[in-house]
Amino acid sequence: MKNFYVAATAVVAVAAVGSADAADLPVKAPGPVLPAWSWTGCYGGVNAGWVDIRNAADLSPGGLYRTATGALPPPNIQGTGDFLVDVLALSHSYVTWNSGWEAGVQVGCNYQMGVVVAGVEADWQWTSAKALADASFAAFPNMGSPFFTNQAHTEHVDLSQKWLATARARLGFTPWERVLVYGTAGVAWADFESNTNVTFATTGSPFAVYNGAIHTGSASTTKFGAVLGGGVEWALTNNWTVKAEYLYLWFDGITYASPLVAAAVPFALGYQWNTAMNEREQIVRVGVNYKFDWSGPIVAKY
Repeated sequence: MKNFYVAATAVVAVAAVGSADAADLPVKAPGPVLPAWSWTGCYGGVNAGWVDIRNAADLSPGGLYRTATGALPPPNIQGTGDFLVDVLALSHSYVTWNSGWEAGVQVGCNYQMGVVVAGVEADWQWTSAKALADASFAAFPNMGSPFFTNQAHTEHVDLSQKWLATARARLGFTPWERVLVYGTAGVAWADFESNTNVTFATTGSPFAVYNGAIHTGSASTTKFGAVLGGGVEWALTNNWTVKAEYLYLWFDGITYASPLVAAAVPFALGYQWNTAMNEREQIVRVGVNYKFDWSGPIVAKY
């Protein structure tokens, strides 16, 4: 029994010494707080995709063709016009669709507030989009004076776009930390070029209206418009993101005159063909961005 008490006393003494030593050991500090990734920051990148262009064009007689009628069929040296009913009969509308590629660059900045991300973006693209229409029309009796005949003719109108740019606001949310779903809206402007040609057949009859008349005209202009769209962006790394985006754009109308440049008879200056167009387009594209970490990491709070 005496040996038992001696052993128990020794065990208690060792345990007490061990506890004292353990109390003297330094407590391990908690690990560093890991930075949480954020969409806040500015970026730049490139994009490429497809443009679908819809062009609505109206062609109609204008200038002296719309003045009062005279004894001679227009065009003529007196500068008299045609009957309104015939002007309307020779007015035609075209709606054409065509597509092409686009490629360009973009820059922007985002600011994240919880799961909400707000930002701005500007871009500039080269495009190859072009829309055109060609039509032929048979001769028909002049409606205002059936003894006369409106000559057969052809019409051509085209519209091409060389570049476009947008400046937009973006607003979205993050269903996952590195995935951004957003909507976007803003202003757009683009460079357009258009050509019109209207050519009437030539005959020796004195009762021919528009006899041998040829009208040619063109316009090159920058037009402003608006843009709406949306997209999804995914952060591959802390700095590189990829996106898929859809944009719908519409622009101010384009109008110009194609003067009369030739006819079978002498004519006064001022006869023309009017062109009026409205352009809409859709863009589907993908892009790559590099995000600059100028503001440093955002520290997560736990």
